[in-house]
Amino acid sequence: MSTEAADLEQLMEQLAEAGVAMMIRVDVERFNEGRPHWTLLLSGPTLHPDNTIRVDARSLEDCITSGLRQLRERDGDWQWLGDWV
Repeated sequence: MSTEAADLEQLMEQLAEAGVAMMIRVDVERFNEGRPHWTLLLSGPTLHPDNTIRVDARSLEDCITSGLRQLRERDGDWQWLGDWV
C-alpha cells in the first residue's frame, strides 16, 4: 500500500473513532464536463448543527483539506486535525 493510501486509511480510522463517517466520491459525468468532480462527505452526530459537511472540488487534496478545515471550525476537540490540514 502506498504511503498516501496508508495516510488516508489512518485519517478515516481516526475520524471514525471520533464518531465521523467519511465518504469520498469521484463523479465521471462532472469530470467529463470540466466541473468539480470530487466529493467529500463527513457525517455524524458530533458535527453540530446539521451533522454533515459536504465539499465538491477539482482535486482530491483540495476536497479533503477543505472538509477538514470546516470540521476544525465545528464545536468539539478537532485540534488533532492540525496534523492533516
